[in-house]
Amino acid sequence: MTKSLATLIEGLEVHESRGDMQTPVSGIAYDSRRVEAGNVFVALSGTHVDGADFIPDAIRRGARVVVAENASNSFSQASFLRVPDSRRALAKLALNFYENPSAHFQLIGVTGTNGKTTTTYLLESILKKAGCLVGVVGTLGYRWADKRKTAPMTTPESSDLQRFFSEMNEDRVTHVIMEVSSHALALRRVEGCLFDVGVFTNLSQDHLDFHATMQGYFSAKTLLFRDDVSTRADDFVSVINIDDPYGRRLREEIKENLWSYSTTDREARVWVKRAGLEHSGIQTTLATPHGDLEIASPLLGRLNLYNLLAAATTALGLGVSREAISEGLHDVALVDGRLQRVPVPPEWGVEVVVDYAHTPDAMEKALSCLKEMTRGRLIVVFGCGGDRDRAKRPLMGKVAARLGDLVILTSDNPRSEVPAAIVQEIEPGVKTIGLPFHGQIERAPEGKAYTIEVDRKQAIELALSWATSGDVVFIGGKGHETYQIIGARAFPFDDRVVVQDYLLRSKRPL
Repeated sequence: MTKSLATLIEGLEVHESRGDMQTPVSGIAYDSRRVEAGNVFVALSGTHVDGADFIPDAIRRGARVVVAENASNSFSQASFLRVPDSRRALAKLALNFYENPSAHFQLIGVTGTNGKTTTTYLLESILKKAGCLVGVVGTLGYRWADKRKTAPMTTPESSDLQRFFSEMNEDRVTHVIMEVSSHALALRRVEGCLFDVGVFTNLSQDHLDFHATMQGYFSAKTLLFRDDVSTRADDFVSVINIDDPYGRRLREEIKENLWSYSTTDREARVWVKRAGLEHSGIQTTLATPHGDLEIASPLLGRLNLYNLLAAATTALGLGVSREAISEGLHDVALVDGRLQRVPVPPEWGVEVVVDYAHTPDAMEKALSCLKEMTRGRLIVVFGCGGDRDRAKRPLMGKVAARLGDLVILTSDNPRSEVPAAIVQEIEPGVKTIGLPFHGQIERAPEGKAYTIEVDRKQAIELALSWATSGDVVFIGGKGHETYQIIGARAFPFDDRVVVQDYLLRSKRPL
């Protein structure tokens, strides 16, 4: 596929241009290492590096056109466009190159702090039951038909996203469900995408290293429901959790096609008439505009009740049958790394659960759910990621100490930070609850306590060695991840594998 540069820049704000505007373009790249002959190279300004520094490398690799906000080096080997915003330019170029692919299927965007991944899985199952051909873009990967691609970020960069959408069109996908992160909205990765549905799950503290304030974070999320960045279809449907205070604020901005949901508010279009939260799963009755909807799900806890609500409400807003909704929700037995049980021999009498919870709110919801099903002690293993929102660290420590019986503070993708220093910022939150420190880790504490084991593998094994019949071991923060980021490198690491290896080695009957 090739297009002329003149075709690609239609609708693009350009402050300066040099070279041949009829230059044929074979593709778009924003990483100079991925440039191929005939590409446009868009120099993005990043947090740590400036893409303009890599223009010479891009030209050496065959770039015919360079797009940048500034270019300090003069060059004659390629055409040049100076633009006010390189990220907007990348999105527009990609939209034109791939001919606006999202206009050819129904696009559902799911945003919020927690619940995005599970909600997309549930919606995927529902829509497949309804006979749709479904694509999913999110944290656990990008998939459609028989295609599977790894996800370096929740929402891909705009040119990658439009390329995936174009491939989905070729495979006749009818519906695409996409997790839309606040970063993607703020950095205009979804600019120009034509959304048919926007889903708001909730908002709680996260990413303040990027957004600075909760208002800034909220404002970024609301871009999905406005035409500032994304484009909305004429019959755009808004699906809003009005139990969430930010959801109630957002509801006030929605003038039409609102599908609200709630566990208690009978003014919502979909609300919970009955909720059975059992050890075996969820049995619930939803009140809908089309009559009661019975749902039986093997997923656990109140947090998944909200995910079921979000998915069911979205499907109802799309006109999906109640039968397809009920069957689709029933079929999802687990979501990778989300309150996922790790198999443990029955004779141990112990439950082990891994979860991606890495915010105070997500941890509170996960631990509250597990607390209800714990006969013995709730043992909590968690850390906080390095180079991320530091303000949430003591808050997460406070939640873990309030709901857990034994808490083990450890590492979680420390990146460039010293793991012990991260733990020191979690610890004050634990201490506010009055949990005593347990230093003799070779034996389990007799009462409630916390300890520190910076090595994550050893921390998990310590929790398992302390567990006795009736206990639940919660391993939080990484969930589905199969790596541990230390410095700039990612090393193989999977909480679930650590558990399984320990169980195979251990000969201690519980």
